[in-house]
Amino acid sequence: MALNESHKRQEQCSQIIAKLTLEEKLSLLTGDDIWTVSANFPRLIVSSQIRLSDGPHGIRKPINDLTLQEAFPATCFPPACALACSWSPDVLYQIGEALSRECDYFGDIKVLLGPAMNLKRHPGGGRNLEYFSEDPNLTGKLAAAYVRGIQASGRIGACPKHFAVNNQESHRMVVDAIVDERTMRELYLLSFEIVVKESAPKFIMGAYNRLNGTYCCNHKNLLQEILRSEWGFDGVCVTDWAATDDRAASIKAGMDLEMPGTSRLHHKMIRVALERNELMIEDIDVCAERILRFLLESTSQPKIAKEEELMDRHNVLAHEIAMECAVLLKNDHQTLPLAKDTKVALIGDFAKDNPRYQGMGSSHVSATKVSCAYDAMAQYTDSIYFARGYDADNDDDTIDQEMIDDAVAVAKRADVVVIFLGLPEIMESEGFDRPHLQLPKECILLFERIQAIHPKVVVVLSNGGTVELPDSFLEAQAILEGYLLGQAGGSAIVDLLFGKSSPCGRLPETMPISAKDIPSDLYFPGTRDRVEYREGLDVGYRYFDTATIPVRFPFGYGLTYTTFEYSSLRVKVLQDDPMCKKVSVAINLSNTGPVSAKEVVQLYIRPSNATVYRPHHELKAFSKILLKPSQNETLTWELTERDFAFYDIGSHEWIVESGSSFEIRLGASSRDIRLKEIVTFSRGRESSRLARDSYPSGKQSMSVDDASFGKRFVISDIFSGKTGNAKSTNLHRNSLLSEVGKASLFGRFFHWMIFSIGCLEIRRGPSYRREVRMVEANVANLPLRTVALFSKGALSFEVLDILIIVFNNQLGTAVYESARLFTRRAFNGVLSILNWVRR
Repeated sequence: MALNESHKRQEQCSQIIAKLTLEEKLSLLTGDDIWTVSANFPRLIVSSQIRLSDGPHGIRKPINDLTLQEAFPATCFPPACALACSWSPDVLYQIGEALSRECDYFGDIKVLLGPAMNLKRHPGGGRNLEYFSEDPNLTGKLAAAYVRGIQASGRIGACPKHFAVNNQESHRMVVDAIVDERTMRELYLLSFEIVVKESAPKFIMGAYNRLNGTYCCNHKNLLQEILRSEWGFDGVCVTDWAATDDRAASIKAGMDLEMPGTSRLHHKMIRVALERNELMIEDIDVCAERILRFLLESTSQPKIAKEEELMDRHNVLAHEIAMECAVLLKNDHQTLPLAKDTKVALIGDFAKDNPRYQGMGSSHVSATKVSCAYDAMAQYTDSIYFARGYDADNDDDTIDQEMIDDAVAVAKRADVVVIFLGLPEIMESEGFDRPHLQLPKECILLFERIQAIHPKVVVVLSNGGTVELPDSFLEAQAILEGYLLGQAGGSAIVDLLFGKSSPCGRLPETMPISAKDIPSDLYFPGTRDRVEYREGLDVGYRYFDTATIPVRFPFGYGLTYTTFEYSSLRVKVLQDDPMCKKVSVAINLSNTGPVSAKEVVQLYIRPSNATVYRPHHELKAFSKILLKPSQNETLTWELTERDFAFYDIGSHEWIVESGSSFEIRLGASSRDIRLKEIVTFSRGRESSRLARDSYPSGKQSMSVDDASFGKRFVISDIFSGKTGNAKSTNLHRNSLLSEVGKASLFGRFFHWMIFSIGCLEIRRGPSYRREVRMVEANVANLPLRTVALFSKGALSFEVLDILIIVFNNQLGTAVYESARLFTRRAFNGVLSILNWVRR
């Protein structure tokens, strides 16, 4: 029945598209404004409009569509950096369902822009707080569950982003990510592949950056050949906001929808491309039909009555989910859980007046309510002694000695000291990357002063990206990593500290001792035009565990208030065909401790005799299960061909080698393997010579030279530096505003003007300085073309090109071109009047 309805809808859309004029078709391919898309064709009795909304961990519907800052209150669930710590697809499904209900609550939202699922290549990525993990399987499985939850009602579409290899904020709109095919397939595309195949999202958002020389939104290989033909995606591709570089090329590549609405700025370019046969009308029809299909499907759904108590119920859900996400890193002498009525010194600005629960940028949610640890702790003890200790907005090296002294004095009065530390919100945001991974010096000094005078110190961390913990922090009795836990994070942390539930989060990324230990640190974030992924497959635990580098805490790590025993590993090969493998795995898991708790069992595979370079081991499956004391359960998994395969760049396919052996490894983290067993496949295929030669056999070194990096590329000019825009001393449409501001007095004024316009939306208040810094960073990173795209038609490309001539200090040429433009427009105006008179 559903298939029949889909076929009817397809036919209906095809018939409508056949009757549309070119102008009407093009109107489908761009938004009406910042957030809406419509099909409005009265003569065909077609009228449909939908709204897209920022996510991914809460709805951000602007109060005024002309601004991006103020939004209607919505539930701020934990961001992805914390959700990933749950290691629970069930949790992500619940989040998706809840966000879908809130889309219904606001009435007209039909597409939620999430999940954000780029890989955490480097911990310093400014947007890592929105991303899940350093591992593509964990990212893919969690994101797929989230998408299924959003789309379960059939009324809302999800939009995974940013496709693809969008792993930094520095120069994000122009930088060219140079990545070899194997690394791209095994790491940076794999999570998107899982989502497309397991959850069929309605939308996919293209990324800002270039990939091996081509902008992602123009990338035919990425959008057509891989996403659609190979993976079977049949939804709508949408640009990131103002990501379009060449609209005709992007349509040809299969980029359906351009956002935001550009008031027909690109129509002239498209018409020229049609006249030159660089673009065919069929290309436009295909894109228009996909958009129209979603518009008609989404607006045909019956409206849902508004649930008045929805936000209160979702605040409770946000609390429950936050408790699934916190990671207990250390708990010496069973310091936690705390006993009721313990005298607690609560230290830290994050603990009371300025809780750190989300990040900045397009994902920022106007929370319906926000809990803090200080208020929540009152239900457990009457003896709470508070001191700020530091300023939550302090991101420099200044130290308020008086606040630290006050905190030390307060600490002396308590049985236990709980210090809330972490990264100020101003240090991590969309628009800029972190220059280092260190905690603020004031936080470090505060901890060390208190640790020196008190024997029982508990540290609670709040940060969007992982941090370097100094050696001194290992002297703390307990450490709880909260990441960013959403609006109910304060109360959730307190419940965990006092044992209402056992912590059950696990790290979704390695916590290194130092940024210098990370291979990508040598190449991150690259130059203005180019970032080379020379570390290849050596990302996160894949590198640390292969090279046996000490880490602060390993991938997958996390403690509970109980203990678990792994036993009785059973591995059986169910199928061993050359191109089809199936292996069943089962273990027994027992709770051998005193309290109920959840364990995350992780399944890794380790190649034993591969002829190509492969990491030491890779995560392939995981399960999270609640067990009562003495309870025993059997866990099972089924592994397939892809779980054992690598991507062969010679044959351009996934293969398992003949006679290959793998160690099946079950454990509680990547460095806590409890059970192992070898499995061998007698049948398979031979790896290509190119695949064998492209990586060294054995451990990778931190530094990768030109020759080694070049071997990974089939197309030599990608590595040789022949990609991207030709370098020019003159400014052009892809010049950044930061570059424009340095070129001339006129350019400096223009940069200042755009920055000032951006700041007009910001209200004076506690977050003013943070928001100004975010706007400053984002404006500096804007290419000139995006100013035109965001202008809603006020700035045409013709006028922009004249401005660029002015910025290049070619004033005479600018005057001449201005006169030509004025004359041409006047002439066209006269022709239009004459044509009207004739009619």
